[in-house]
Amino acid sequence: MATERGGHGCLLTFIVVLWSSVSGHTDSSSPAHSCQILGMRLERSDKPASTTEDGLIQLTEESRVLMRFYGVHLSPDAASSIRFTEYTEDTETQNNTCEDFTKDLSISTFMNVSNRGSSGLVSVSVKPLRKTEKQKTYSLCVKSGDRWVYLGDKDGRLVVVEEKESLLPLWMLIILVTGLLVLSGMFSGLNLGLMALDPMELRIVQSCGTSKEKKYAKKIEPIRSKGNYLLCSLLLGNVLVNTTLTILLDDLIGSGLGAVVASTVGIVIFGEIVPQALCSRHGLAVGANTIILTKFFMLLTFPLSFPISKLLDCVLGQEIGTVYNREKLVEMLKVTEPYNDLVKEELNIIQGALELRTKTVEDVMTPLGHCFMIHTDAVLDFNTMTEIMESGYTRIPVYDSERSNIVDILYVKDLAFVDPDDCTTLKTVTKFYNHPVHFVFHDTKLDAMLEEFKKG
Repeated sequence: MATERGGHGCLLTFIVVLWSSVSGHTDSSSPAHSCQILGMRLERSDKPASTTEDGLIQLTEESRVLMRFYGVHLSPDAASSIRFTEYTEDTETQNNTCEDFTKDLSISTFMNVSNRGSSGLVSVSVKPLRKTEKQKTYSLCVKSGDRWVYLGDKDGRLVVVEEKESLLPLWMLIILVTGLLVLSGMFSGLNLGLMALDPMELRIVQSCGTSKEKKYAKKIEPIRSKGNYLLCSLLLGNVLVNTTLTILLDDLIGSGLGAVVASTVGIVIFGEIVPQALCSRHGLAVGANTIILTKFFMLLTFPLSFPISKLLDCVLGQEIGTVYNREKLVEMLKVTEPYNDLVKEELNIIQGALELRTKTVEDVMTPLGHCFMIHTDAVLDFNTMTEIMESGYTRIPVYDSERSNIVDILYVKDLAFVDPDDCTTLKTVTKFYNHPVHFVFHDTKLDAMLEEFKKG
């Protein structure tokens, strides 16, 4: 156990050293001086011990303590000049003289003295308190000549307190701490795993997931639909478990600071990092397999979590889930392209269908300079017919004078009964079939054009 030191320790050490240096000059000219005790402080203890805010040394019953005493001319047998007596309100009103020594504090007969003789260590055994006593105060008595006198005020007192009893047996504490760490991890993992499962995504998985995913989603969907109630239950359970864990660790370790450090390390590693790393990847499976525990804690925290969830429902509204518009769907397809099983042609078709309402004719049209066209005065001889067939197009614009002046449309199937040896003019064929030419504005939306195509 770490040594607790009172605020008067440094000042007391300075006085002792100063006293020793002053009295040292007289030692050469005077006979040996008897030892003199000036103060004490706590060095260490095998049980909880400390120094109170009032400067009193506080010890635990049935402990073995090492005390450091300060003074001048100390020697190994100086321990015989130290005694303790029970302290009462009228203890120091009787001529400052000690009368009855207590047997509750047993002092060793040997003092381990420092080289300068200004301080020494003495072992003190503290006996148990009586059943009716919670604490007891003792005063330090030192021998001055032939008399035993009290030393100082609070500097010469110590308090013995009752040993704190453990709440539970050690084996049960270990089991509970382990169980609470597991529950802390479960709550933390489910908080991330279940709340990250979108209600809309669960419905999709129930329709088109694997057999296991459909089974898991069907289990989770009823409680996930109560989003705020589930969230409040998980958070309340997590806080309850973590708080109880710290209290039990304090009882197990016996130190408040140690309990805080141990609970922090345990919760961060086993209650946060490990379960969240697991549930972020397998949230559906973990959530489905722990559904009974989740329902149990939802029922357990019902009196507090349900009213809070209803309040959140009123303030925040109903949880709808993630809904994607056209732009987000297109972007999602692009981002997930390396991981989905769509081929490039399918992806282009889906992307094109989603962009029909946003794109215009100008975005998809072929510039006139790149179009294959035929002049209206062309003769359908062998060369012209060959050129048309090699173009690969089934509908060919027919222009007059300028390429921008489209006057007719030639369907390749119209040439089925045309003989190249007859040298029939193109104008004769187009006038016979008279296919209508449709003109649209460059900013016409593609979905409107699709409707026009459907009409023929």
